[in-house]
Amino acid sequence: MVNNTEEHQPCYLLDDIRQAAQNGKFRYDGRKVNSDIRNLGYTGDDVKRCISQLTTSQFKKSLKFENATYDVYICAYQKQDEAPVDEIYMKLRLLPNGEVQVGIGSFHLA
Repeated sequence: MVNNTEEHQPCYLLDDIRQAAQNGKFRYDGRKVNSDIRNLGYTGDDVKRCISQLTTSQFKKSLKFENATYDVYICAYQKQDEAPVDEIYMKLRLLPNGEVQVGIGSFHLA
């Protein structure tokens, strides 16, 4: 459940999020994330490329939940040449486990 607070500044360094994604250090936090990614026809490499190309201008807000805070990004991603461009909504966080790892709370069409 969202605690009536939205922040308009990111909680996490985007460079750390991109680096973790480039290194394949991400996991799916939400129950639906894996099926949403499969429904898009995306692979783990697509997820990695999509997160790795994020820019600060694509940040929308931070959402604070009871047990985690996620930064929300919306970006345009084209899986391959001549494929349609998808507007992807994603909630991302860095996991506090001693290494830089991204937790993906949402990943679906905006």
